[in-house]
Amino acid sequence: MRAVLRRVLPLALLFLAGITAEAKDVAKKDSITICGRVLCDGVGVPNVGVSDGVHIVQTDSLGNYAIASHKFQNTVFVITPSGYEPKCRKRILPRFWSPLQKKRDVKEQHDFHLVKRENSSHRVLFLSNLRLQNSSDDLMLFKRKIIPAVKGVAEEIKDSMAIYTFLLGDISMSRSWYSREFDVTDAVSTMATMRYPTMLYTVMGGNDNDGAVPCAGLTDYEAERMYVMGCGPKYYSLNIGDVHYVVLDNSVFRNEPGNGRYPAEIVGKCNFDRFVTSDQLAWLRKDLALLKDKSKPVVVCMSNTAIIPGSKGKVSRRFTRPEQVDSLVNCFKGFKNVHFVTSGSWTRRVTKSKEMSNITEHSLMSTSGNGWGTGYNGFRLIHNSGADAGFEVADVDKKRMSWYPYSYADGRKPFRVYDMSSVAKYSRENADMDNLYREYSKQFTNYSKGFDNFIYVNYWGSEPKSKIEIFENDKKLRVRQIWQTDPLYMVISSAYHYKNARQKPRYGRNNSPHLFRAKRDSLTSTVRVRTTTPDGVVHEEIFKGEKDFQLELKQSRRL
Repeated sequence: MRAVLRRVLPLALLFLAGITAEAKDVAKKDSITICGRVLCDGVGVPNVGVSDGVHIVQTDSLGNYAIASHKFQNTVFVITPSGYEPKCRKRILPRFWSPLQKKRDVKEQHDFHLVKRENSSHRVLFLSNLRLQNSSDDLMLFKRKIIPAVKGVAEEIKDSMAIYTFLLGDISMSRSWYSREFDVTDAVSTMATMRYPTMLYTVMGGNDNDGAVPCAGLTDYEAERMYVMGCGPKYYSLNIGDVHYVVLDNSVFRNEPGNGRYPAEIVGKCNFDRFVTSDQLAWLRKDLALLKDKSKPVVVCMSNTAIIPGSKGKVSRRFTRPEQVDSLVNCFKGFKNVHFVTSGSWTRRVTKSKEMSNITEHSLMSTSGNGWGTGYNGFRLIHNSGADAGFEVADVDKKRMSWYPYSYADGRKPFRVYDMSSVAKYSRENADMDNLYREYSKQFTNYSKGFDNFIYVNYWGSEPKSKIEIFENDKKLRVRQIWQTDPLYMVISSAYHYKNARQKPRYGRNNSPHLFRAKRDSLTSTVRVRTTTPDGVVHEEIFKGEKDFQLELKQSRRL
């Protein structure tokens, strides 16, 4: 009997093991809730990442994928591989994602269609702070000023390389969604209708949340639903050439109760915290683990600023809590070339430090200037720092990235020059400026006296290892950075607004972070201003005698 058991028992255990394995396979198949294929010209593409925002799987040799998902993030998306692009809807909106529409335990299929595209060399535009609200002015200004500038940048390269745009949050204004019947999906669709000229990837900003969602346990999750269903996942990644691009949402919507003159549908202050949530960080670590070559550039697009220059070679952390920045930065240990691209500061700033030596943050110039305000006044679009409205451009050749600002008014020229003798003369003779100085002496620099012979340069292209030089008759002058109000912005925004306001406005002190000056000896000499980028690109402006500030104002009227 024992001999029989010795022979039968192993066979029985193998049989039971087979039943158990088969049961596990059946259970695993039964747990699959999202499946599909990744295709190019009808043929499956292998080894492509597909994610539900929690799990990341890779396609098999036939392009098939399957995910056991709880569908909490409400979308599934493909991590576009290098050498491919997703097909588009409305000509510019990439279909790399699909909304999940069935119940959480019901299986659904989503296929993704890619097209081959050589993109080892490519150009990327980064736009920010559009804040489109369906007023006739903001849509008109976007169509007449920004789109032609983007077309010009696109036409420079024609078909020699691929071109893409990342729109870094605050596409809309949540407080205007209901009163003007224009939400974030309407804003993106309007850009497509206006024939925006490049493929457009979107990033979620704090003002792209639904202000009608009350403050509760799932406020952020519920308030982002309209964006997710219309624009796509709030975090995702893609590969373009040798660069890995990551999009994150670092605006955690709270919408706490508060007083304010908001439309009845808006139930809170539309406020938000600034950090990357733990579920995004968990997904990000999985995403980065798929990158074998850590020398390749990684570009992380977010709405809110993460770091700015601090003291003694360190950085200042700008999330709601400093340690939240460290949680994000720690995900990139071992990576040599990481770029954060953010729009929260509204003015261009490049941050590098020894403390985070592998990370560079590019804070963007505002595409709408000061929220279209100076455009409403009939002048050129500029920010309160004096920087022209525009966008950032990155030209990519394999692993090499070259960054520069581009304004709709001045193109690649990254500065504006003021002859302060002419500015002082205008300030003394203009009643609006006199009234502004008298009422707001602590907020604005009084340029009416004491500034003769000074040359001011608003150099919004300034960054570490860039250079600005000012010459008088070929004699190099001493240049120093100052913290004062930009003269042009003071005239076309502050003074104009004060003159036409129904109630006395409140003004803070708008000191520009990229204003420089030098003093010349004679008002009849020749002045040359020269800037040099870290890549060695030189821009110059030369004038003789006095540079007419009145002419600058007239040109601002036409721009």
